[in-house]
Amino acid sequence: MKAAGRPRSHLRINLALTLCLAPVLITGCGSSTAASSAGSSPAGAAPTSAQTIPSAAAASGQASPSASASSNVFASRLYGYSLVVPPGWQTQPADSPWFTVGLEGRCPSDWDCFSGSSGEPTLAAAAASVAAEMTLDQWRIRMQVGLPEGCIDAAQATTTLGGAPAQTWTTTCEGEGLHATKVVALHAGRGYMILFASPISIGLEADRATLSSILTTFRFAPS
Repeated sequence: MKAAGRPRSHLRINLALTLCLAPVLITGCGSSTAASSAGSSPAGAAPTSAQTIPSAAAASGQASPSASASSNVFASRLYGYSLVVPPGWQTQPADSPWFTVGLEGRCPSDWDCFSGSSGEPTLAAAAASVAAEMTLDQWRIRMQVGLPEGCIDAAQATTTLGGAPAQTWTTTCEGEGLHATKVVALHAGRGYMILFASPISIGLEADRATLSSILTTFRFAPS
């Protein structure tokens, strides 16, 4: 894999890309703001859907990784996971822990970031310590806080990440010409967030197929 400079598109949308996340029930995050109550949820929260991310077999027109391509395996130094990076993609590991539990731009320096050879699409992944009582629904809600005006979250669906229960949903920002597929999961005392962003012109079905082919190779590191 080849390392590349981190794309720094500070698009106004931030696709919840600037998630500007409200403080979560984080342990060791250095936040001085109290976390909101466990049972809270934002107004107009979308109902749960039974749909899941399409299988990797769906035709996407984009390069897909192979689980046997050991030379393309990326092991996160900070976040306890590994995945197979698609051929030709660029990789930029996080250079510091995700203490802010927020996202500034599509590939901030405290997230592991991956991008296609042309810079599109991008995938960003990070994890933060969470309180033992944090539920998956609560973690998702925290990741949905601060959605920019003009952006719309679709209903979440159930899926898995590395064998752990997970939830996924899409955010579309028509005014900026971008959409993102997001995945959250809890594992070993951490909340995981994955954000896959691309221009609307690529199409969600192609995005989902490419993301699915990557996430089928996702593994949590042994505890």
